Amino acid sequence: MQSFNWNDLKYLIALHRSETLLAAARHLGTSDTTVARRIADLQDKLGVTLFLRDTAGRYVLTEIGHAILIQAETTERAAMAVEDLLGHITTRLTGVVRISSVPVIINRILVPQISRLQDQEPGLTLELIPEARLLDLSKREADLALRFARPATGGLRIKAQKLGRLAFALFAASALDEHACSDLPWIEYEDAQASLPQARWLAKAAQRDPVGLAPLKVADVETAWEAAAQGLGKTLLPCSIAAADARLQQVDIRNHTRLPARDVWLLSHADQSDRASVMAVKNWLNGLSWA
Repeated sequence: MQSFNWNDLKYLIALHRSETLLAAARHLGTSDTTVARRIADLQDKLGVTLFLRDTAGRYVLTEIGHAILIQAETTERAAMAVEDLLGHITTRLTGVVRISSVPVIINRILVPQISRLQDQEPGLTLELIPEARLLDLSKREADLALRFARPATGGLRIKAQKLGRLAFALFAASALDEHACSDLPWIEYEDAQASLPQARWLAKAAQRDPVGLAPLKVADVETAWEAAAQGLGKTLLPCSIAAADARLQQVDIRNHTRLPARDVWLLSHADQSDRASVMAVKNWLNGLSWA
């Protein structure tokens, strides 16, 4: 085995987590040809095959690749710990913390309140990932995740903390009068999201209303929000944050059943939770208003 460049381990980690050269390149801020060249060089120096490609064209680690990945991620954690240590020495935290959540939480809760964290910890950088899919914290696709449900998988390696509860209410465009609001159709969710509490409530409400459903379906709260603001129908939105949007008004729900609410959960990986930068972001998230 020839001596290899330790810096190439980050290309191994990135390609494993991203599964494609282009995605790994975007994450690393380089080109896909550079990623391919560095991986090829690492394989040549180590004398082993690290990746195979599956039928979908994704890069999948071999058995020896997995063994090397474990050591590479240990090196990655050590490097992040050094960054945190240097931040303590210079009396300021540094580093990047990646937060994944559904778009409505990213856009409507985190972004409007992010300046407080920036004032407290100017050396920190947040990467906000509006992603409905629960990213793999063990692959460091994200450091923290905010979700409307407690995870059913992850075991002891995933820590879950309830941050608060968002009550939902019925909203429509503020430009409409009460009569026009009552005549609005209901904006419902696509079939894949039909099990969501707000989707079930909307489906039942629409069944009892002769106005019926709007000629569109949405996949998430953020899209429902914008559709309602544009006057395309009425729908359920998180009450505390939707009330702050001047384009929307809360609609009376008399003759309907009790409105749903969604718990907000903070998820973190046990191996990352003691990083000072992650702890600072978790403290910020705990201090936000979730009511």
